Parts: sequence; structure tokens; C-alpha cells
Amino acid sequence: MDRRVAARYAEALYRTAAKSDLVASVETDLDAIQGALDSDGPLAGFLSSPRIGREEKIQIVDRLFSDRVTALTSQFLRVLLNKRREKEFTLVREEFQRIRRENSNVLFAKVTSDRPLDDAQKSAIVAKLGEKTGKQVEASFDINPTLLGGVKVQLGDYVLDGTVKGSLTRLRDRLRYDLLKQS
Repeated sequence: MDRRVAARYAEALYRTAAKSDLVASVETDLDAIQGALDSDGPLAGFLSSPRIGREEKIQIVDRLFSDRVTALTSQFLRVLLNKRREKEFTLVREEFQRIRRENSNVLFAKVTSDRPLDDAQKSAIVAKLGEKTGKQVEASFDINPTLLGGVKVQLGDYVLDGTVKGSLTRLRDRLRYDLLKQS
């Protein structure tokens, strides 16, 4: 339910930002606000507290962000607070990014490796994905030491698993299939 609500808010925010040619600014604002929420535990707790009134929350948010974000973003924060939807902020931000990517023909890739990749490796992966898909690619890079080497790329629902762990799993499954086929 929260994802659907967030999608509606994000769609409305995106349409309004697109009309005013503020999509990039609003996305930067949303990222900055999310960063403030992630780094400042008391702020997130304050905003989600049911004991604090709407007006007080709006006043604090205005003081914190009004001179740092666009007027549209500031107004959007007020709407979220007035509608008691502040807990959906992170989902709204994610949906806003998804909508912006769809409208800009940008593909998002989640790249996971067993160790940190250097900038040249990251650039090579993004360039190769862009070449293969014919789209501009934005990527996030994560680390998962259990992969045992290689890289795993997730493009929406599609997964390219070039990890040692993935190869071993496919080999195991193939051997099981061959053994069951012989019986």
C-alpha cells in the first residue's frame, strides 16, 4: 500500500517539476533531504513521532530546509506533513527517481561485487551496459563478500550473474538435472 501511495505523490511531484523545468533540482533536493534523514537520527525520529503536532513539524522543516531547497520541494514537504505521509518520504524519493529514469530513457543497474571496484572498472561496466542496451545507464555499486569473485548486475527484473558463486550454483543445478535425467 505504501508503494502505491508513494508512486502517486511522486508522479504528481514529477509532473509539476517537469512543467517548471525543475526535475534535476527537485531530485537533488530529495537526495539532500534523504541524506539529512539518514545521517541525523533525531530528525527522522522527530518527523515520525506521533506526539509532535503537524504545525510544529512544518515549522521545523521550513527552518531546516526552506533556504536549501526549491520552493516546489519545500511546498511538497509541507503537503507530505499535512497529509501525515512523512513516513513515505523515502519511497516517494525512490519512485520519483524511477519516474525520472523512465521519462529520460535511463536504465538503472545495481552492480554487486565481492570487493570495491575502482573508477575504471565502474566506468567500463556502465559503458558496456550502455552499449548493449542502447540506453544511458545509471548504476549503484554495492559490495557483498559472499559472492566469491566476479560481478552481479541487476537491471530491473533481469539479473546477469557473472560471479563465481553464481557459476557454482548453475553447475550444481546442471549436475542435479543430469543425474535426475539418467534415473
